[in-house]
Amino acid sequence: MSTDAQEPHHWDPEREEAAAEADPDRGSRRWWVIGTALVAVAVALTVWFAVSSTQDAVTATDVGFEHTGEREITMVFDLTREPGTTVSCTITAMDASYGRVGTAQHEVPASQERTTRVRAAVRTTTQAVTATVKQCSAVD
Repeated sequence: MSTDAQEPHHWDPEREEAAAEADPDRGSRRWWVIGTALVAVAVALTVWFAVSSTQDAVTATDVGFEHTGEREITMVFDLTREPGTTVSCTITAMDASYGRVGTAQHEVPASQERTTRVRAAVRTTTQAVTATVKQCSAVD
C-alpha cells in the first residue's frame, strides 16, 4: 500500500508562482492603473493649455451698428482685454452683397476695466448695411 495517495497536499510556492506567471490576466490591474494615470495627466495638461491660451486673449463681441451718414457707419462692440492693455481693432463695413465698402483701424486706449464698450466710425465708398469687427490685437 502506497502512502503517496493518502498524503495531504502541501503548499508549493514554486508551483504557485509558475501558475501565476502562466495566467494571462496577471498584471492587467497594473495596466489599468497606468492607463488611468496617463489619462488623468492628459486631461490635466489639456485644461492647463486651454486656460493659459485664453489668459491674455483680446476678444471683441459685436453689439450693433448705427448709420451715421450716407458714407459712414459706426460699429458698436464690447472689447475684452487685460486691464492696462492698448488694443488696435480692424473694423469692416459691408454693403447688401456683403462686399467690403470700408475698413478702418481703431485704436482703443488702455483702461482699468476688463471689458469696455467701443464705438468706431468707418467711412465707406458706398452705403454700408452692416459692419463687423474683423480682428483685434494688443499694441506693444
